[in-house]
Order: sequence, then structure tokens, then C-alpha cells
Amino acid sequence: MYLYYIKIKVLESLTYKYEFFITIIKQFFFIFVTALFWRALYANVSEPMEVSVEDMLIYSVISVFLQNFFSRSVEGELRNRIRTGNISLDYLKPINMFGMMFANDVGNIIVNLVQRFLPVLVFSMIFIVVPLPVSGTAFILFVISTLMSFFILWNISAIFGLLYFWMTDTGDIGGVKEHIINLLSGALIPIWFFPKTLQTVLDFLPFVYTYQLPISIFIGKLSVQEAIISMGIQLLWCAVFFGIFILVSKRALKNIMIQGG
Repeated sequence: MYLYYIKIKVLESLTYKYEFFITIIKQFFFIFVTALFWRALYANVSEPMEVSVEDMLIYSVISVFLQNFFSRSVEGELRNRIRTGNISLDYLKPINMFGMMFANDVGNIIVNLVQRFLPVLVFSMIFIVVPLPVSGTAFILFVISTLMSFFILWNISAIFGLLYFWMTDTGDIGGVKEHIINLLSGALIPIWFFPKTLQTVLDFLPFVYTYQLPISIFIGKLSVQEAIISMGIQLLWCAVFFGIFILVSKRALKNIMIQGG
């Protein structure tokens, strides 16, 4: 049943050709400008850096990959269903509502990787850099870490979506949340360029365990031992946000039963 929802989402996404071309152009532009930025920066630096310019180019390509992989529509879906009242019917369906939304997002990921990231990858390999992992072990750890990163981000989005059970409108909170994640996760600028004090603070927050950690593993910024330790912390954040999600979703269900739909 969940595979059916994935299939439907893939077919729906294939119909929006205009959005597809606009997204491709935006990602080409982002990769090109980012490559120019890092090459110009490293050309004007005399002292050796922690990572090479090639690693930073790979970092940028993998960051685009993760942005496509971390596609999440659960927050918007929950907002729309709660506002229309359809959420009460979703709880009556013979399928887990959140499982259905998760399957929809998996469908989005498949479309994004094939339609959007694949052309960007080919473009990057021809004109910028071939994004190869530092080793086979690093690639395996990267895949595992990426899956856990998606799980963290998906639960955060689901939790924010559930807030609509108690709030008429969250305003720009959702957008602010995404900007904070992009800034503090290393999606745009690696955290190791931040001041040391801020890096220490961010190590205690979940953001660096979304983008920064898997990319650092991919380019070899972390040793295997360091990567496994960091992934252990990442797993704890998975458990924390999943626990919060379960708690909030149960409170939301109780709210529906009290309100009568």
C-alpha cells in the first residue's frame, strides 16, 4: 500500500515540467557560483586550509544532493489537512496517516534525485569536480548518516505540522525554521569556518547532524572512529525527535477526539 503512494507521488511530480526546468536552472547556477566562490577564496589564501579546494567543491555538490534528498512535504500536508478538516478522516483510513505522508516524501525524493540532481551531477562532473567519496567505508557511513539525517529533519517537519492542531497559523515560523537549519547545519557554509566557540555550541544542537556530518564523512574530514562516534550522537537525536513526534501526535489525536473532528 505504501509503495502505491510512492508510485502516485512520482507520477504527480512528473506532470510539473515547468517547475522541473526552473529548479534545474537554479541548481546549475548555485553550483557554478559556489564553485567560483571557493576557487576565488582559496586563490587568495596563502596559509594552508583544513580542507582543499577540491574537497570544498565536492562539499558543494553533495550539499545539493542532500537538499534534493531531504525533500519533505509532511508539514504542508498536515497544515492543509488540518485546515480543511480532512485530518479526522485520515485517522479512520486503514493505513497509518504518517506512514502515508512518509511514503509521499519518499516518492518526492525519487523524483528529485532522478530529475533534478542527476543533471546537476553530470554538469558538475564535466565542469567542476567528480564527487567521489574518500573511501568505500566512508561512503557506507555516509549513506547511513544521510538516512538518519533525513529521519531527524522529517520528524522536525512533522512536529511543526502538528502544531496546527493548536494554532490557526504559525506565520513565518516554518520558513524561519528552514533558514535556521540551512545556516546552522552546514548546508550553505561548513561549520568549521565558524568561530571555535560557536562550533562548540553547535555540537550540542541537532543541526550539524543533518548536513554537516554526512558531508564531512564523505570528503574524509572525519576519521572512521570520529564518524562512528558522531553517528552515535546522531542516532540519539533521531530517538529524541521521534519521541517528541510520537508524544505530540498522541496529544493531537486526543484533541481530535475531544473536539469531535
